[in-house]
Order: sequence, then C-alpha cells, then structure tokens
Amino acid sequence: MASLKFLLGMIPATSKIEQEEKALVAEYEKLQAFSDSDQLKRYNELNTKVSSSDFIQKKKDIEGLQYKSSDEYAKEKEYISLKKSKDIVLYFKTFEGEALKKFNALDGSEKISKFEALEKLVQSSDFREKSKTKEFKESEDFKKIDEYKQLKGSQEIKDYYKFKASRELANYKSVAGSKKLDKLAELKTYTESKEFAEKKAYLLDKKRFEKTDMFKDLEEFGKLKKDPDIIWYFKVKDSNKFDILKHRELLFSEEFDSDKLDTKKWLTNYYWGEKLLHDRYSVESDLHFYTEKDNFQLGGSNLKIVTKAQKIKGKVWSAAHGFNQKDFDYTSGIINSSISFRQKYGVFSAKIKLGDPGAKSAFWLLADKITPHIDICRTSKGKVWFDLFSSVSNSAKSSIGSRYANDHYIFTLEWTASSLIWKVNGVVAFQQTENVPQEPMYINLAGGLDKPISGSSTMEIDWVRVYQVKS
Repeated sequence: MASLKFLLGMIPATSKIEQEEKALVAEYEKLQAFSDSDQLKRYNELNTKVSSSDFIQKKKDIEGLQYKSSDEYAKEKEYISLKKSKDIVLYFKTFEGEALKKFNALDGSEKISKFEALEKLVQSSDFREKSKTKEFKESEDFKKIDEYKQLKGSQEIKDYYKFKASRELANYKSVAGSKKLDKLAELKTYTESKEFAEKKAYLLDKKRFEKTDMFKDLEEFGKLKKDPDIIWYFKVKDSNKFDILKHRELLFSEEFDSDKLDTKKWLTNYYWGEKLLHDRYSVESDLHFYTEKDNFQLGGSNLKIVTKAQKIKGKVWSAAHGFNQKDFDYTSGIINSSISFRQKYGVFSAKIKLGDPGAKSAFWLLADKITPHIDICRTSKGKVWFDLFSSVSNSAKSSIGSRYANDHYIFTLEWTASSLIWKVNGVVAFQQTENVPQEPMYINLAGGLDKPISGSSTMEIDWVRVYQVKS
C-alpha cells in the first residue's frame, strides 16, 4: 500500500505536515499554559464549590424557605391573635377610655374618702338610734345626712362606684401586669422592629437566592463553563490528540538558524579521521573529497551541503592498500554528531531536500564500526533509498522514486529494540524487524558522488531532531 502511495505521490505535503505539527505543538503549549491559568483554577474552585453536597443543600434550603413555616410568621400570628383577643381588646379600650381616667382621678381622693366616711357613719347603728331622738335635727349629725345624700346623688359618685363594680375594670385589673400582656408587648416590639421587617421581607422575596454570594458563584461558574477556552480545555485534555507530544522527549535538535555551523555539535569530518588520522579522507568508491567548510552554506535557517566540481588532492582509504594520496575532481561536505550526541532507540527525523537523485546525498546513523549502518535516506542511481547494513547480513533496503529527492520532505526513522520503521512525511516507506541495532549511534549528513554528474548537487537540510519515546 505504501509503495502505491509513493508511486502516485499520494503522501501529505511537507508544508501541511509542518503546519499541523506547529499547530499541534502550539495547542499543546496552550494546554500546558492553560492548565496553570487563574481562569482554570477559578473554574475548578467554583466547580468544587457548587457541586458540593453542602452547597446544593444550602441552595435548596434557601429556595425552599417559606414565610408561613417560619418563626417570624408564628410570632406575627401570635401577636395578631393576642391583639384581637377579647380581654386584650377590652383592656386597651378601658385603658384609653374616659371612664378609667375619671375613676383613677377619684380613686383614693379626699372626696371619696369623705363619702365613704359619711356612708359608714349614717349606716351605723349608733347613728340610726340618734336619728330617732328629738334633739337629732338640731345636731351636727343631721347636717351630715344631707351632705351624704348630696354626694351619693351626684353623677360623679354614681359613675365612680358603677365603674368600680364593672366587669370592664375587673378585666382591666386582670390583664394589667399579666404575662399575656407582657407577651403582647414583647411580640409588638419584635414585629415592629427593623430585624423582623428584614427577615419577613427576605422570606417573602421569591428572588432571595439571586441576591446571595452563592448565586454570584453560580453565575460566574455558568459563564466560565460556557467559555470557549474552558470548553476546549476539557475537550482535549484527556483526549489522545497530544499523545505523540506527551510520549516523546526532544533529545537533540538543530534548526541551523545561525550563520555559522556549531562545531561543538557537529564534526565536519569522518569520526575516525578526526580521532585517529587527524586528517580528512574519502573512501575508495568516492569521487569527492570532504572539505572543512568550503562546501557548506548557512542562511535562512537552512544548511546547504554543496557537491561540486573542484580539483583537490586528499587522502583516500582502500581496504587493500590503506591510505594514499589521490587527485579528486569533486568536493563535498559531511557533518556528524559523533563528538556530541549518540542515541540508542528513538525517533530520528530531518527535513531535507536531497538534491540530484543521481548524486550521493545521505542522512544516516553509524556507531563506532562500519556496521551497523542505517541509511534513513540517501540518493543513488536516480532513486531515494532506505538501508540497513549489519554484520549479520549484507543489507536490507527499499527505494522510492526520484521525485522525493527534488523537494523538501521529512525523513524519519522510528527505532525500537525490535523494529526499524522508515517514514516519509509520516507515511511508512520501509520496515525491518531483523538485525535491529542495539547500540548507540550518531547522526551523519553528507553529500557526495560515486558517479560523475554534470554541474553540482545541493543537499538542503532545514532541521534535524531526535526524540526519545516515553511510555
């Protein structure tokens, strides 16, 4: 299936792959930043609060309050009932009436005392006996009878004794100072207080919950719940959208965004040439010689390795004859990470335009010996190749058409303990499960020739990245 895709050019465009990767990374960074945002913290705080059984019950209690089932209603009802009771109504009628005022004005007065003294006198047996004598009419006591009659016949005295003997006064005296009257006074004071008015208004207010801080919290939570960032966060946070980012760690990266090659990271020579020979060399099949810097061009976040016609003398290695001097007709460049970075297993990826498919441009991994050797991609004989060379077997390889050398593509090797998977723009191109290398290897990028070409060939490397896959 992969072969047909590559034959028909049915793989995602490099620009699309990069845009999607960039967008995914940006979104993941946004997710990580949003995870620590005050907005999310507030949402979680409110979510915990409004979802709690205590909050739910308290809201229910507030909304379920009814005035008729309250203490305030009971007290107001009791007050109204007491206020309407016959003895209380009569008490206040008496208290506010003129009869009580007149009674109180006479009660204990000298006039009443004189009347009662006269009444006692004229009703005494001695007085009655004296009244039967001839001398009585001429006595002072006779005059008292007249005075007594005048007082007794006065309306004021009559009203006084009538009220004194009335049920109204008896009720007044019974209620005055009673617990019932005290209770009425107590309830009157309370039901006319500001506290009672506020409680009653609160209990009768059908929108009382909407005036609470709890309602404000619910309103704020409701708005946050509809916030696009919150909706997005909970939609993606537990999805598998970012699994590829979550399960990888960037171990090595080169973006070529400097105007000079980082020589602390890259060696521009074969590793063993630098370590043992302290000089440059090419192998017997090469038509080119690697220069230190003349074949590199840096600019626009891009490294160009130029293979070009150029007369130069240099060493050549032959398994049969060792090192000898040779005249070369071409030069090229090589970089490797042997002095700075080696890695066993992981995802090795680079965005490369390989150049002339008839030249020998390559992105490969190597350890300290000739094998194992993994070509993540290389050009030769008009094609793009994927190879594994091991000491156990000669090679395992596959190829795709020349079109994949003429533009920028993302070439990737996914290396695990049990497999090697080659991909171009995320599409599997080749797989190998036998003779998988089990030792750290370093990155190599180089141009070159094993057959003459007309003109020059330029290999363009936009970036190189190596990830470790985390479980």
